[in-house]
Amino acid sequence: MPLVDLDTLKKHLRVLHDDEDAEIMLYGAAAEAVVIEHLDRIVVGADVVLPVEGDPGYDPDAFNATPTIVAAILLVAGDLYEVREPDPKLIGDAVLPRAVRMLLAPWRIWRPFKEDAT
Repeated sequence: MPLVDLDTLKKHLRVLHDDEDAEIMLYGAAAEAVVIEHLDRIVVGADVVLPVEGDPGYDPDAFNATPTIVAAILLVAGDLYEVREPDPKLIGDAVLPRAVRMLLAPWRIWRPFKEDAT
């Protein structure tokens, strides 16, 4: 189940019609994937009850989505919706927008870089 529903995405994008619902859901799913990948954690909906330490299935890297996580997803989805063609000057630039990084920073896990053993 997505962390941000279609109605919330459309309201954020100020879309009143249903013509682009499939594309908007695609952008929402892509934005969610980008945010979760950036955090390097398991993020579930706010209404999901997570196992506590000692219970089967407990994962210390899992947590419920917060309003800041949802806001970051909306910002990324908005960027995907508005900028449908990449700027040729920015090709190869995979840095998230500053506002998105600011929203996600408290939740991100910084893991040490593992060098290739080969």
